Amino acid sequence: MPERFSADFSPPLADSGPESPAFEREVLDELIYLHAGVLMRMPWVQLLLATGVVLLVYRTVPAACWGAWAVLTVGAEYLRARHAGKILKQDTLDSPESAHRLLILLAAGVGATVGLGALLFMPHISLPNQALLVIILFAMPAAGVSVAVSSPQILAAYSLLILVPTALSWALRYPEQILTVAGLTTLYWWFIISVAGDGEQLLRRSVAIRRQRDRMLRDLERRNAEVRAAVAKAEQSSQTRARVLAAASHDLRQPLHALSVYSAVLVANPAADSLPEVARNIDKLVRNLGGLLHGLLDLSRLSADQYVPDLQRISLDRLAAEVCNEYEVQVRDKQLALIRNLQHVRLHDDAVAIGRILRNLLDNAIKYTDSGQVTVTTYSSGDRAVLTVEDTGKGIPEDEQGRIFEEFYQLDNPGRDQGRGVGLGLAIVQRLCELIGAEISLTSRAGVGSQFKLTFRSLAVAAACRPAIPVDDEACLRGKRIYIVDDEADILRAMSLLLSSWQVRVETAASSSHVNLLFEQAGKPDLLIVDLRLGDGEQGVGMASRLQQAHGDFPVLVVTGETSPDAVRLVAGEGYRLLQKPIIADELYATLCSALGV
Repeated sequence: MPERFSADFSPPLADSGPESPAFEREVLDELIYLHAGVLMRMPWVQLLLATGVVLLVYRTVPAACWGAWAVLTVGAEYLRARHAGKILKQDTLDSPESAHRLLILLAAGVGATVGLGALLFMPHISLPNQALLVIILFAMPAAGVSVAVSSPQILAAYSLLILVPTALSWALRYPEQILTVAGLTTLYWWFIISVAGDGEQLLRRSVAIRRQRDRMLRDLERRNAEVRAAVAKAEQSSQTRARVLAAASHDLRQPLHALSVYSAVLVANPAADSLPEVARNIDKLVRNLGGLLHGLLDLSRLSADQYVPDLQRISLDRLAAEVCNEYEVQVRDKQLALIRNLQHVRLHDDAVAIGRILRNLLDNAIKYTDSGQVTVTTYSSGDRAVLTVEDTGKGIPEDEQGRIFEEFYQLDNPGRDQGRGVGLGLAIVQRLCELIGAEISLTSRAGVGSQFKLTFRSLAVAAACRPAIPVDDEACLRGKRIYIVDDEADILRAMSLLLSSWQVRVETAASSSHVNLLFEQAGKPDLLIVDLRLGDGEQGVGMASRLQQAHGDFPVLVVTGETSPDAVRLVAGEGYRLLQKPIIADELYATLCSALGV
């Protein structure tokens, strides 16, 4: 009979041990189905038995007697086979225990009809025929061992109701053998029940082996699925890297070529009135290169799963307000309206990741909106927090919406004009959403506008929230004393020139000995800018901590070209601010003002 459970690849149950309820039910299910399969053949076997007995007794037993017995015993076996057929049509049993009890009762009924033959026929037949009939009837329980299929209960009910009437009929005919008959009958009955018990143990071991095999198959399938998923992810990453490198190669070559041309112009001593235009164009190219490099680095970190979310309690509406403040000038320059519908929402999430997501979405909305407004909304919906960025811009055609999260994909920018961005913002948005478990959706119509909707599952208990504090950009660094420590002479000169243009009093140092001397002669600064890795083997974080211990507390800004989580954690562990190279002037200015509290 085919196995009925070997194809079950459902997850293993917690109680999957050999003595567990699930295991016991599976053993009982298997026993019932196997027994039912054997019972389908038993009416023919019972017919042959009845025919043989009738041939033995028909000369001396009235026809009505042996005829009624034959019909009764074959009919009882037929009814049992009909019930077995109904069992086999069921994929699962509602109550295996109830089904097993019913099979025991049916076995007892069939055994009783067979045993009845001894009581009916023994008084009418000769001694040789009596002996032959007893042999036949005693053989029936032995055959029942295989029919019962390892169920001692079914076999006990069947055999007992055959052996007792047969032994009783012989004892009544020959009283002097009553003890011998009783002892031998009991011993025989105990033996066949023991054999059935051994069969039950064999069945239990078979089921246990099958369950172990099925668990191994499930584990193998799961591991194969994991391997296939890993291979698919690797192939996708490889394709993504190839696509990114192809696009990045073009986008890096163009501004570098333009920079080489402007460099040649400067070397050629151009007219003084052309210098401002050259300077503006160089500044624009450097910004574009910085934006591209930042995007590539961010995308690389996110693709390599190197970003570790920093979960903390944050106010989503306050964070959104602060980000909106950063874009006020850009919005005014395009004569747009930036509308804020910010309901108070408290999250337990990564403020940096959410800020990056919102900045990219806002930047896109402003970039592709020529008139009208950009609306930022925060609210809570049930146990979710929602952030939306909606614009009245060009919108995105439906057939293009599936591609907007691809790297370097930009709508209506086939020429790769870097003045309109590099096309990494939405790819970074999608990766960040995956990392923090946020859901992002898009609703857009061409010519009407677009809405990006972010849904967060990290809603926290609401608490009072302070309003955002705007930054005063009017010469907030004037007169401040800032020290710069870096082992690269070109960086020291460039940073010194830039900060001096902001009316900052700048001091520079290229090594530990120089910065120690600077602190001894001039005291501590209003702010220290230090590179994370210095040429003399000392880390900028360690140097800053040492100087604070020696000279008192002062703000520290760490700059680095590293993007690894270890570097980020190292700086965050000391509570210092971090900027990653290349640094845009506007970003540096805003960070310095914030660090100085002005």
